[in-house]
Amino acid sequence: KFKQIVSSIKEAGIVEPPVVSHSKSGGKYVLLDGHLRIEALRRIGETQVECLISTDDEAFTYNKYVNRLSPI
Repeated sequence: KFKQIVSSIKEAGIVEPPVVSHSKSGGKYVLLDGHLRIEALRRIGETQVECLISTDDEAFTYNKYVNRLSPI
């Protein structure tokens, strides 16, 4: 899966940008969604990426494809 993400980023770039939120301590940001994409970008050698900034304080996931329901 990770190798697919790396090759997709190399070929098409970032399709779905990572999501960050302001940290409560200082001017830093917390990564909410896109951990594998960030790691793939690091492996490729990228140092910057455009991100979506979440202004909501709720525990909402931006990855709409995640299903946490039990299959039973």
